[in-house]
Formats: sequence, C-alpha cells, structure tokens
Amino acid sequence: MKSGVTVLLAEDDENDVFFIQRAFQHAKIENPMHVVRDGQEAIEYLSGEGKFSDRRLFPLPYLLLLDLKMPRRTGLDVLDWMHEHPEFKCLPVVMLSSSAHQIDIERAYELGANGFVVKPASLEKRVELAKLIGAFWLGLNAAPVICSEGPEAARRMRQERRQG
Repeated sequence: MKSGVTVLLAEDDENDVFFIQRAFQHAKIENPMHVVRDGQEAIEYLSGEGKFSDRRLFPLPYLLLLDLKMPRRTGLDVLDWMHEHPEFKCLPVVMLSSSAHQIDIERAYELGANGFVVKPASLEKRVELAKLIGAFWLGLNAAPVICSEGPEAARRMRQERRQG
C-alpha cells in the first residue's frame, strides 16, 4: 500500500463515518483519512479554501470516497464541480450510496466516478470493502506522476506546454 497518501471521506452520516473508519482500522489501512461532512466542504477541501488552505494539515487526497446524498451539495454536485476543474481529472473517486438507483449510478459514471458501491450493512462486509479499496486504489493502482503531485503540478505542466 502507498503509505502516507491521504484519503478524503465526504460523508454526512456520523454512523457511516464511524463504521468506515473502523473498517479501515480493521483492514489495517493506516493512511490518513480526512473527513468532510457535505459536498460544499468537499469542494472547499479540494480547492484548499478557507479552513482547508494549509496543505500541510489538509493535503490533497490520493483517493476520494464520496457519499452520494449529502446536504448543501450532493456527491453528484461534487463530481460535476470536479469535471469543470481538470486538475482533478486523475483523482480516483469511489461513490458510496445507501441505494443503487440506476440513474444515480449512470450519472456518477458520466461525471467521472471510478466506482460506485452500495454501502454494506455489516461491519464485516465494510472491512471486506475497505480491504478491496486499500488493495486496489491504495496499492495496485498506478496514477500518472502529474496526478500524484497534485493540481498545482498539473497547472504548471499545462502552462509549460503552452509556452514551450
């Protein structure tokens, strides 16, 4: 597993936050996990705005676990925002939902989600899910250098290409 890379969890339900964090602990995934409580906070975190402006305290995530239904802005709203900000095109996003409405699944993928998972009910199943997420997204998956260095690097490289 890639050590030290951050996971951002956007989830408004305290119980789901608790059980996801617990599942990651049981799966022995030690990557730092930052939690935001709604879609607007997720956008602010990704943008480095307001209380999230210090990237030493709030580093860019390597993986975003994004709840579908949240207050202020939904997970789909966050995906739509990310779609408009190409510096986040490489950030893997796994949508989490309590239900599997086909229209939500299709829209999530249209907006760039990399996966859509119905939240398991039991802790045992959540641990299995955490192990799979850890093994693939934090282990096997290889991101382009431009993505792993963050949006600032992406902007810099695009600017250099235009000038060069």
